[in-house]
Amino acid sequence: MQLIKANSNQLADIVQLVNHAYRGAGWTSEAELISGQRVDLETLQDIADNGNTIVFAATDNREALLGCVSLSPADKGEWYLSMLAVNPAIQENGKGKAILAAAEIYAREHGATSVKISVIQQRDSLIAWYERRGYRRTGAIKPFPYDDPSVGTPLRGDLTLVSLSKPL
Repeated sequence: MQLIKANSNQLADIVQLVNHAYRGAGWTSEAELISGQRVDLETLQDIADNGNTIVFAATDNREALLGCVSLSPADKGEWYLSMLAVNPAIQENGKGKAILAAAEIYAREHGATSVKISVIQQRDSLIAWYERRGYRRTGAIKPFPYDDPSVGTPLRGDLTLVSLSKPL
């Protein structure tokens, strides 16, 4: 598996993969909490073009899209990781761990001293997955962005985001 900066030709496939992983099948689906798209092509294109966030594609040696992740440098060596997704057909085969590890290496090689993530607090199994990889809850809990239609339509009124961090 290789983690490469996504090019504009890969973005539509990444949108499809992210929406399938977050709102469709697989253990990472949050479809019981949020409906609609997780990301659309216009939003992803804006993210990729803003110069601060890097969208990565995880590919195999045939260049098939296995997964994706995005990284953004933040303050004082802390980087923000988001949109980690693996094709649901190959989840639970270690690809998510490999993508996460490769993203952390990239961030560290580019000056990161820690990586921060936000996870919907109600996603206990996903939080536990990150904790097994060295992430720890920071104690910060943020409100869910209910007024942002680009993240989908919440199906519950009690969603919040928990922050986790990992020193590199």
